Amino acid sequence: MKSINPKQIYYIAAICLLLILGAQSYLVYDYFQTTRDGLIRESDTILDEAFKKDLGIRHKLYKSLEKEDAIKIDPNTLFSKSNPLPEKNTIYDFSKRSDYAENIIGLVDLALNIHISKKNPINIQQLDSIVGSVLNTRKINTKYFVRIINPSTKKIISQSKLDIPSSPIFQISSKNLTIDIIDSKALQLVLVNPFGVIIKRMGLMLITTLVLSIICLLAFQELRRILAKQKQLVAFKNEFLSTIAHELKRPVASLSVQLECMSMPAYSGNPQQQELLLSRSMNATAELNDSINMIVALSKLEEGLLTLNKEPVNLTELFDKMKSRFANYPAKKVEIKTVYAPDEILISGDRQLLNQCFANLIDNAIKYSGEEVLIEVTISKTGNLTIVSIKDNGYGIPEDQLSVIFEKYSRAHTEHTKINGFGIGLNYVKTIVEKHKGKVEVKSQPGQGSEFSVMLPG
Repeated sequence: MKSINPKQIYYIAAICLLLILGAQSYLVYDYFQTTRDGLIRESDTILDEAFKKDLGIRHKLYKSLEKEDAIKIDPNTLFSKSNPLPEKNTIYDFSKRSDYAENIIGLVDLALNIHISKKNPINIQQLDSIVGSVLNTRKINTKYFVRIINPSTKKIISQSKLDIPSSPIFQISSKNLTIDIIDSKALQLVLVNPFGVIIKRMGLMLITTLVLSIICLLAFQELRRILAKQKQLVAFKNEFLSTIAHELKRPVASLSVQLECMSMPAYSGNPQQQELLLSRSMNATAELNDSINMIVALSKLEEGLLTLNKEPVNLTELFDKMKSRFANYPAKKVEIKTVYAPDEILISGDRQLLNQCFANLIDNAIKYSGEEVLIEVTISKTGNLTIVSIKDNGYGIPEDQLSVIFEKYSRAHTEHTKINGFGIGLNYVKTIVEKHKGKVEVKSQPGQGSEFSVMLPG
């Protein structure tokens, strides 16, 4: 089965994320519409309740003025102006009002309102006040107004509030509540900008959607980061393998050449030449061994398995051996000056790791210098600290790179040259020094060389 590459995973994840966000958006919109429709139905109920309360108030007032008036409702008889009935008995025809087929109480309220309105018409401001109290009871905090309209022509007859700046787009209107079938009048409750109420009712849904959307976006961002990191790691792996092969090939090639020369008859009778070849072979072997040991040490450090085999280390003796090792550096003229404290300096540490650490610093000083290399090694003691300073006359390090040169796989390049390497040497130095409870500092200016100072306890 063909494996899926990271780019395909990225596209699949992007499509899935878009589908999830689309589904979430649809659910939010659908729930918003449901909540909005519910608020419209509730506004119908509120208007009906307020109308009945207002009708009750006006009915009491009407009865106090007209105690003998009565209402007679006959669904099978037509009201005719040409055939007036006695004033005390009014007959209305509701036979064609199919909307009241299952609402007898509403039918009675309608007839009662028509009759009462002849002497005590509806007061829109009073009704507005009643609507406000009902809204407060139901904990609906939003602006509103009540209006009387002609349901046929949609013309507004009267309105409780006139200073309403909101656009009709941001208004929710109740259904028309018929209050007069003779003069064609209906009540309507309008909620202004009630979306705060809707959003409040959608609170849990919105919070859940927002949290899930953020999680999806963060997960997608993390996936992008992981895929980018994997891409970088693949590129780095290829570069690292190429570089390490080149770095290990150099001492192996040098060792091979020296050994081949030693086997030639021309060199067999020349002790001086044999000694030089032998010295170069030992240096190549030491360089190869240091590179391998450094990689092994870093691998152990990653796994938390690196331990120090502490013993007394004579730094003067260590640098004297290192000085002779780098004196025959190929292709460059190398001079190493040493300045030691008058007394013998001993510290407690891992001899092999410290040797690799200082060898890295000297090797870097040679690599990042011109054809003639001058290195000054100073060993001094200040209080409880032993300070090893390695100063060179090389290219120097740009100021903007000083803060990152100790990071793993980070390499400082100058405009003069780009040196092949692992990008782990200085990170290794920092790691080993800190493992010994010390610290390392650097001073450098482009064109004026660099100075690395290693401070170790003891």
